Amino acid sequence: MDADIWIVRDGESYRLLYGHLHLASEMSMSGAVFVDVKNEGKVKVVRAPSGFFVDTESRQIPLRAS
Repeated sequence: MDADIWIVRDGESYRLLYGHLHLASEMSMSGAVFVDVKNEGKVKVVRAPSGFFVDTESRQIPLRAS
């Protein structure tokens, strides 16, 4: 889990508020990062050809940059 990356829920998607470069760096090394989201707990962020997504058990929810 990484406290240098801030993500919040924004309706039907998630929004990356802080740590854009840190997220990109971590993703280049591991392919997935766990981030704590307020009121939701830990979420898994993954990279797909079309961008970053929050991976849930049932689907991938888009992660938007602010």
